Amino acid sequence: MYPRHDNRPVYLNLFKFHFPLNAILSILHRITGVLLVLSLGIGLIWLHGMILQPDAYAENLQILTHPIGQLVLTLGGLSLWFHWLSGLRHLAMEHDLGGLLSQLERSRLSAQVLLLIFVIGSLWLLWEIWL
Repeated sequence: MYPRHDNRPVYLNLFKFHFPLNAILSILHRITGVLLVLSLGIGLIWLHGMILQPDAYAENLQILTHPIGQLVLTLGGLSLWFHWLSGLRHLAMEHDLGGLLSQLERSRLSAQVLLLIFVIGSLWLLWEIWL
């Protein structure tokens, strides 16, 4: 920081911070949780419409096979997959798994394993939706 001679608050630029991997995963866990809540509301409205109008099933199927519908399914699936994996990691660290994840090195390792599993599962999800 630059030395200051007055008592004014210091402007902190958040883009200059270098967050550790654990912090980034925790922030992404919260963001995907918000996305899941929003997609749950939209999905329930869509399901309610399908129940009230069963003859509109073909139209809804066309929406889901359209590239925009596939993009929405992809983003929803990826956010669900990441949120689920990150939640399991949070639970494992909270309950300490016999002391294995309490050390910083183990915490970094679990974050890297989470990202590896996420990438593998994401590739499979992309393969299933788009091909």
